Amino acid sequence: MKRKWRQSLQIKYLLLIVIALLVFPATLPFVSALVYAPPIMIQKINEPEPYGSYSTIEDTWHEEAEALSGEQDADIIERLGDLQEQWPDSGVFWVGEEGKVIYRENVQTDIPEQWSQAYTVQFMKKSYDSDPFTVVAPIGEEGNRGSMVVQLDRDLLGPPITRLDRSYDFLLVIAIAILAIGFIVLSWFFFRKVHGRLKQLSVAMAERGPHGLPAPVKRTADDEIGELEMSFNQMVKELEESREREKQEESIRREWIASLSHDLRTPLTTIRASLTEVTDEVKSEKGTRALRSVNDKIDSLSHLIDNLLSVTLLTSHKYPYEERQVEMNRLLRHNVAHWYVMFEQKDIEVEVTTTEGPVLWSVDPKWIERILDNLFQNVIRHAADGGYVGIHLEEGKLVVEDLGPGMSRDSHSKGAGVGLTIVDLMVSYMGLGWKADSSPQGTKITIENPDSEQAIGRLA
Repeated sequence: MKRKWRQSLQIKYLLLIVIALLVFPATLPFVSALVYAPPIMIQKINEPEPYGSYSTIEDTWHEEAEALSGEQDADIIERLGDLQEQWPDSGVFWVGEEGKVIYRENVQTDIPEQWSQAYTVQFMKKSYDSDPFTVVAPIGEEGNRGSMVVQLDRDLLGPPITRLDRSYDFLLVIAIAILAIGFIVLSWFFFRKVHGRLKQLSVAMAERGPHGLPAPVKRTADDEIGELEMSFNQMVKELEESREREKQEESIRREWIASLSHDLRTPLTTIRASLTEVTDEVKSEKGTRALRSVNDKIDSLSHLIDNLLSVTLLTSHKYPYEERQVEMNRLLRHNVAHWYVMFEQKDIEVEVTTTEGPVLWSVDPKWIERILDNLFQNVIRHAADGGYVGIHLEEGKLVVEDLGPGMSRDSHSKGAGVGLTIVDLMVSYMGLGWKADSSPQGTKITIENPDSEQAIGRLA
């Protein structure tokens, strides 16, 4: 399914960045106007501009100086006082032709009472384009009546915004910070949503359903994560199908082994009967050894068929199991007596150790006998050269040991380990434990019962 470009997480994030890069600078004038425009309008209404611009003050001051060139000193002083009242925030003074200050009003700067020519030049240079804004206008022709000076704070003559309280600058910083925080919050929500969906997918991968597989997840959107969710669901579906095929194949394999085991038993029985009939006819020692070898191979093959069938039944939980209290001393002596003749034929010394008191295990006696049969069969087939087998029973432990070459050494009769597989399955199902210690000096199999006095049912 083709994803629309508008649904892509990459496109959404790039769009978020573009909005931040374009909209953020574009909103600065709007934010500035929003912060400064209302107080400026209020200021214009409540406090009309009394001074005008720089050029207005300068032109007005020179016109006044020119108009006062022919006036008496008293008239000049009176007019300067009127101008200072008209501009109450200004500082006004008049330096006469002799350099003496004749009039001063609201002057904030430090000026001497007597001016020299050098100080006048220095004052003119210092006042140029400085704060306060200073205008010097000569009175009379070529300044023969001196000069009159007005000084005003530049904040009073600049744009209305320069006369606003500095707290409005702080408001502008707050507004810009709010915009930046808004972008950060939007980015956080974007990544939080992505993280939440990825976290949900991670949890779904970790959880296991009744069949040991993750459960499918719901597709949340048609974006990259949505495609990942679809791929995850497809993977789960394929795993379920694979698991189902494995179960079917396992079932077919078990049925095939069971059927094959049954089919092989009939010809083996026929061959064994035929061997019995011809045994009396064979008189030579070589022929007798050959018949004995064939008979041993038939026994081995029959035992292998039994083991294969047992493994099939055990893995499919169809092997009959009846748990009950079993006195292990009696069961062990009975089973060893059954195998004693075979051990003698192989010249294997048998050592049996049991306990004085009864040892009760909650197990299936037939399963224990089957386990012992497999272990004794392994001794006869693989460890007969050692000439010894020890069977020892304790309160919670059963040990079978031999002096053979060990499990790591190959022998002509070594099989695929089906017998030990049966031992492992049966021991596990009955809640017992077992371990094998093998070396070139012999093998020791230990079966342990964690609680030999309580019945423990293990086979489901």
